[in-house]
Order: sequence, then C-alpha cells, then structure tokens
Amino acid sequence: MDNRTQLYTAIRLAVGCSLVGGSALTFAQEAPQVADAVEEVVVTGTHIKGLDAEGAVQVVQINRDDIEASGATSPIEILQQLSQTGGGSGTFSTATSGALSSSTPVGAAGVSLRGLGASSTLVLVNGRRVSVSSFAKGQESFVDVNSIPLSAIERVEVLPSGAAATYGADAVAGVVNFVLRDDFTGSEVSLTHGNSTAGSDEGKYNLNWVWGREGERSHTMVVVDLFSRNAMYDRDRKLTANSVRPSQQGIYPSFNDDFFLYNDGISFDQTESVAAGCPADQLKTGRLGEYCEFNTNAVSATQDEYESASVVATFNYDISDNLEWFNTFMMQTSESRGTSAPANFSYVPVDPESPLWPEALAQDIVDVAAEQELRGFAPYDFTDFYGFPIFAWGKFPDARAVEVENQSVRMVSGLRGEVNDWNWEVAANVGRSESEQRGISGLYKSEPFINALVGNLCSDGTVVDRWEVDMQSPSNTSYGAGETCEDLGKTTAWYNPFGGQVDQVDAIDQFVRTDAKRSGESNLYAIDGNISGSWIELPAGAIQVAFGGEFRRETVVDVPSGDAVSTTLNPEPILGFSSTSADASRNQWAVYMEQMIPLAADTELQVALRYDHYDSFGGDANPKVALRHAFNDAIIFRSNWSTSFRAPSLAQVGAGTLLSSYRVDCSVTPEACDGLADETGEALLSEEVSNNDLEPETATTWGAGFLLKPTADTEISIDYWNIEHENLIGVEEDDFILRALNGDFAVVGEGELPTGQPGLEVDGSGFVVDAHFQLSNLGWQKTSGIDMALTQYFETENWGSFRLTLDGTYLAEFDKLPSDALGIVSEAGNYTYPRWLANSSLRWRYEDWSTTLSARYTHSYRDDPDSRTLGALLEPGAEYFLSRVNFDDEGNVEVDSWLTFDLSVARDFDNGSWLSLRVNNLLDEEPPLVLGTGANVDHFNHNSLGRFYTLSYGYAF
Repeated sequence: MDNRTQLYTAIRLAVGCSLVGGSALTFAQEAPQVADAVEEVVVTGTHIKGLDAEGAVQVVQINRDDIEASGATSPIEILQQLSQTGGGSGTFSTATSGALSSSTPVGAAGVSLRGLGASSTLVLVNGRRVSVSSFAKGQESFVDVNSIPLSAIERVEVLPSGAAATYGADAVAGVVNFVLRDDFTGSEVSLTHGNSTAGSDEGKYNLNWVWGREGERSHTMVVVDLFSRNAMYDRDRKLTANSVRPSQQGIYPSFNDDFFLYNDGISFDQTESVAAGCPADQLKTGRLGEYCEFNTNAVSATQDEYESASVVATFNYDISDNLEWFNTFMMQTSESRGTSAPANFSYVPVDPESPLWPEALAQDIVDVAAEQELRGFAPYDFTDFYGFPIFAWGKFPDARAVEVENQSVRMVSGLRGEVNDWNWEVAANVGRSESEQRGISGLYKSEPFINALVGNLCSDGTVVDRWEVDMQSPSNTSYGAGETCEDLGKTTAWYNPFGGQVDQVDAIDQFVRTDAKRSGESNLYAIDGNISGSWIELPAGAIQVAFGGEFRRETVVDVPSGDAVSTTLNPEPILGFSSTSADASRNQWAVYMEQMIPLAADTELQVALRYDHYDSFGGDANPKVALRHAFNDAIIFRSNWSTSFRAPSLAQVGAGTLLSSYRVDCSVTPEACDGLADETGEALLSEEVSNNDLEPETATTWGAGFLLKPTADTEISIDYWNIEHENLIGVEEDDFILRALNGDFAVVGEGELPTGQPGLEVDGSGFVVDAHFQLSNLGWQKTSGIDMALTQYFETENWGSFRLTLDGTYLAEFDKLPSDALGIVSEAGNYTYPRWLANSSLRWRYEDWSTTLSARYTHSYRDDPDSRTLGALLEPGAEYFLSRVNFDDEGNVEVDSWLTFDLSVARDFDNGSWLSLRVNNLLDEEPPLVLGTGANVDHFNHNSLGRFYTLSYGYAF
C-alpha cells in the first residue's frame, strides 16, 4: 500500500511538472493518423470474416480517434456518451457506488443497453468472454468494464440488439466488444491530468506507455497504464450539498421511554443544554416530537476515490504463411473507496442508569413526562425510570465507508490459419477476478452496540446479563437484574449516545466497530473454435458460412464477513449494512452455425442458429434471421429478427441471503397497512433470499432500418428496434407482498420469520413490519424506439476538413408487467427514462490542428418524489430547491431537460509529440434537480461534476 501511494504521488508530480510550462493558450490533439491496413476482420454480430460493417445488423463503432478526442480516461466514460446506453438504472459507474445494499460495487462500472440491465448486455474483449466481477450488483452478475484500460483499446463495437444466436446467453439487449490494439510499432508515452473548475479537488492523473516491436515473423506490444482519481462528495456542489429532506435521525438521538412520554421521540431542550446538544438550526419538531435532523449529503461521496495499475501485452507469431499463434495477457490491480451516509439505529434500548446521561437531558425527560401525565401519574425524578429502557432513535457519527482491492487477470492463447480459403481459429481463454472489501468506518455490530447501551458489555469484551437483550426485536429488551461488570471486578464499557457520540471508550472500537472483511473470486475457463469460408455457389455468389463451438466453466464465490451474516436470532448483525454471499459453478457448452446467403446481387440473407446447454437447467436453441437489400448505392434496407435468453447469473444461482431495505407503499398494497391506503408504510429492514427453481429469461428482438448515402459525403441511418423480454428474474416487492398475503408465502407475527425463509411479518395492528423477498421469475417488459444518426463530411481547399455528426435515440415505450396484480407500468418519459437522448459534434482538422465541439442532450421526464419530500419543499430553508421545481398541467413534478457542450483542441508537433485540451461541460451547466433521488441528481442520466478540463501530452518515438 505504501509503495503504491508513493507511485501515484510520483505520477502526480510527473504530470504536474510536464504541464507547468504550458502557455496561456492551451491545445488538444487527436490521435496520430496511421495508414489503414487492408485486413479481413470479424465484425461484431457475426463469426464470418470479411462481411461488410454496414451489413444487415446495426453496429455502432467508436474508433481510436474518437476515444482520444473524447477526453475519457475509462471505458465507462466512453460508453456513457452513447444514446443506446442511457435510461433507467442499467449503466452504472462509480458515481452510484457505496456501502449501502442499494449501491453498486465500489470501484466497478457496468454497461447496459436499452435500459435492460448490465446482466442483459454481453461484454466481450476481442470477441471473447471475460470473467464477471467477483462482487455482484446486488444479486446481478456483470462484467466490470473498468478492468479494461482505455489506452489499450483500439475501438469499441456496440451491437444494440439481441445476439444470443451468435454469442449465447446474456446478449438479450446486445453486445459491447472491446477490440484491443495489437499492431502498434514504436513507443509512445502520454501524461494526462484533469480537474474540475469548481474549487474542490477532483483531480485525475493518468500515465501510460505503449511499446510495440515488429519482428521478422512476430509482433509484440505492451501497454502499461497507471491511473489515479480523487473522490468527489455531494457537499462539493451547491445542488447536492444539502438533502431536500434531511434525515429525522441524527447524531444527537431522540429518546422516548414508550411509557410516560406521549411522543415517540423527544430531544432535550436546546436552551438548557447548548454545549452537549443539537445545533439550534437543526432542532426540529415533527409528528413524533423533537428530533435533530441530519444532512446525509454532507458526508456521501458522489464518485469513488480510485487508483489502478494495468498491463496489457500481445504477442503474435507467424508459424507459417497460413498459421499464426496469437496471445493476449491482461492484468489489473485497483483500489477504491466508497462513502455513504452514516447508519441509523432505531428503537434501541438505553439504560437510564448509565452514568453518561446529561443532567439537562434527564431533567427534560422528567419535565415533559410530568406535563403529560399519560398514565395518571408522573415521575418525580429520573430515578423513576430505572429498571425500564429508554429508547433511542439516531444515527452513528461516522459515515459508512468501505475500501475495495481488486485484481483481475485474463489470458488468451490460440491458433488461427487458413486452409483452402477457409479461415479457422481455436483458442483457450482463462480469466479471474479477485476482490476484498474492508470497512474503514461507520460499521457497528448491533449486538455489542446494544449491550454497550444497557451496560452489559465489559471493557475486556465479557458480556453480563444485567439486561435481557432480544436481538430479534431489541425493543423487547428488559431489565434482568443480573450481575454487572463491576460485580465481576471489571469495568462497564458504556456506549455514549450523547454529545454527538464522539467521546467513546477504547472498548467500543475493539468490540462494537468492525471492518467486516468480505472476499470474492470469479473464474472463467473456456475453449472455443470456429471455421468460416465459402461453400455453395449460387447465381448471386457463394454462400458464406461459419461453424463453431465453445466449452465454458464459470465459478463464483463471494464470502461475507462472519460479523455480517444474518441469523434468525440476530437478523441485522451490522446496523445499516448488507451482507451478500454466493457460491456457484456451472459448465456450459454450445455449437452454432451462421450463413450469409446472397439471394441476388443486391440482396443477402443472414441466418444463424446456436444451441447452448447448461448443466444447471438444460439447453436452449436460439435462431436469428437478418436481411439486407441495397436498392441502389444510396439506399440500403436492413432488418433482423432473433430470440435470446439469459441464464440465471451465478450470483443468482448461488445466492445467499442479501440484507436490503424497502418502505411499504400503502397506496399500492393497502392490505400491508391494515387496509389504509393513505397511511405511510413501515420502513422494512428486509431480506432477499434465493430461489432454486429460477428459469432463464427469454426475449424476442426485431428491428428494421435504412442506411442512406445521398452523396459521397453524407451518411444517414434510421433504425427501429423492439425487444420483448419475458420471465424476468428479480424482486418485485409489492407483488411479493400481495402474493404472500394471498397465501403464497408464510405470514407470521413480528420476530417469528426465520432468516432465509421467504415471507412476511405482520404486527398486531395489521402492518407489515418485515419481509423476506424471494428472487423470482416475474412478468415481462417491452421496449422499443428509434436510433437516428447523421454524418456529414466537408472538405475545403484552404480551411481544412470538417465532420458533422448527429445521433439520437427516441424511447417510444418501456412497459413492464411485474405481475397481473400490479398491472402494466409505463416507464418511458417517467423517472430516469427520458424519451430523447441525443449527441452531436463538429470536428475540424487543418494541417496539425484539430478541434471538436460537441453537445449532449437529455430530455425531460417525470420525477418520482414521495409525499414527505414534497412536504419538505415547504419547510424554511428549502427556497432554493422549491425555485427549481417544475410542475406540469396535471400537478406532476417534471425534471428539466439538460444540454451541455464539450470542446477539445489539439495539435500534433513535428517531433512526434502532441498536446490536447478537453473541456467537458464547457458552460458549467448545473444538472436538473431530481427529487426522486437522495443526492438530488440522477447520476444515471446526468452528471454533477460541472466544468471539467483534461490536459494531455504525448510523445511517440
């Protein structure tokens, strides 16, 4: 760790020194131009070599020039710029990670096409699979695209339609294929530094070296990439600095004895205890009494602190003129940190005999109880509370923060050649991802915490039975009059919930706080082979065909800390922290066939069929048919139809119990709220449990479109896509609650549902107070829309060359039927599903100069605030937020559309060096307010980073 820190410090110094001497006029550049090599390649979407990239299936390509001009430093930044990856909560980056069960894994990023989720998008490297992340997103496996260094990528090919007939499972929404550089010759070093102009330090630093050597019969290339990025916090931006609705549980807890006191929560009088108490501007009164509010945005991270070191090496050797041995090696190590809001504690007992009670607070409780006289009598002094617990509602003083170290390795070795005009290839593919997560703050073990509140915990870790603690329902803790620590000659280790909880004895660190170490490992072992060529001559030409097969073994093991494993007797072992576990392995084999049939000189038909067999649930065959017809050189029609499937991911097949949270929506499930649809449902500390009977998801995809070339300098594409996705795997909480109440799952009293068993707990008043949701095959979802793109080239004699691009995606529908009981839910145009996503750019080249001005547009959509958030807008101090809220004619909250501009400027120098400047969000446009998120920003569709510059210098020799 120390060596790595020193290394990244050296990188920062090296980058800083290389940029200090720059003039006030800064520049940018695009990648040095290299003569195009004439080579038959395999286009993503087929195994047949040499087919036209403008074929029967839509493929989006991002080449090396585009990558360099984008200013991106990671693959996810490139992919987030595509309109096909937006919408919903599928594509995620480190901006959505953290220590909560709802967060994405710290340091990882996943790509999703069409909003269908990362597990429905197949990620390939050089056309082959890579191992999934060892830590899943909840119980959804995905490939961490951050494990692929951007400097090693030659181009990215995106096939935004179903491709199971070609590549097998997980390609329901399409394929993202990273094609690595392998033909570089020479040596190139580049340094990159970026930061925002906001005054906070979100600096990123990147140093990479590319070296390639051409031998008589061989080619070797090595890429070394070092990257470091500082964290960004919600508090660093005006829009996200404060919660719209601050938490009613703060580090100065509220108290209630649940007997004398009328209000559920009571805080001490600020005027009587200024030194030890809640700041005056945070002391509030609600329907439960007084509380000290807490601004969770003051501590939550917007993006991780992240460091990585990567090596990519390729070695190709021509054994003969028709036989090549190829090899690829990738290795990355990374370290990242995610920070979330402090955990809550609710209804926890505190011993009134604790010597830590502030005198003013104790007297305040007595005075309020005396005023209420609810039981016909009132306490005379605080000793009247002895022997009965006083309950506390609050929040721990330190943020939940975890650190993740990840190592990934990938090796591919194979042979390819040509025999009688037939191309063949065979390869072995091995991949591994290992991760370790360690809590660094804010993780508290519930049982010793409660024992320390009631005086049961001794300073040496011994636990006495002065109080009888019920961890299934801590509110049932009762005085047992057992021995104290002092009776045993020891010292009681009291937890201090007062004065901001900052003054604690050493035993609290030793026995109450935990680092909850978690480890994970995933492995991939695969062998594949294919052969392609021409076989039957037709009047319009030869039929092109490819045959192939693959065998794959995958394993995943995710082992949580023992401190975090839920049990029936202790259902929430670490307060506000989730444990996940998985242990699964499976074998899969597949065979496939593809044909390109020339029906006429201007018409071709592509057909494909693939059969996959899994040892866990059997086999599945998927066909694909695509047609391409050229009316003339200017108009090409293309269409496709296919079926796809997604096998349950290893994280789902081998899932353990995942701790989660959910608030019951009484308007949807009034039966869970004693039939009262207008009530506020209970906030559940719930579980997600496994299901051994999961079946694969299935999908049917079809699309049609036109490629238009009205002139030699104009290209237009219009494509319609339609995906019907059925048998979805997941958890639909409202549907589960309705099914359980209808008798499909157990419904028991409070505290009676064993851990790991699906069902509900209902209290005596008829409210659901706990739920163990089970992974299930749900209903269907259907999405459709149109992709449009325009590319226009302009060549001038004296002003250089120009290229104008426009592309956008219109989301026509995104309908879901989670269950018959809930009915169809239409997402398009609603929360996180904007109808329109669009990009445009104007690139100019003149001699050694180039510049690109680009724009990105996200359409407005309907927000999803709850009633308590809307009510908070009327509170004093919320004027800033209220002024930014828009209501439509029906009274619904609308999220504003968002338009940002980026500018890059570049120059190549005669000595082989280049300099570039990229400014993202040139006008520093603040993202729109989104009330449906705790951060006030939709990080899936918007970005709160603000204006960000990236300065790069490279030298090739």
